[in-house]
Amino acid sequence: MQPDREEMTATIESIGFAATHDGEFALAVVLRFPNGGTSQVQILNEHLAPVMAKANVSTANELVGMPWCVLNI
Repeated sequence: MQPDREEMTATIESIGFAATHDGEFALAVVLRFPNGGTSQVQILNEHLAPVMAKANVSTANELVGMPWCVLNI
């Protein structure tokens, strides 16, 4: 029996900020996978508004607990 898709989905564990090589800021997002592993991805400043609109949130902290697919814009 295959696990359902929701059980296999990484979730957003935490949000922070990181500096880019251009001196801009990016949202640092830690993803938690069902097997316990983690990974960090960055959302550049210019992509933050579309991500938040897709997730229907008004602050970045509201992304915590959501599936990682909301980051895919």
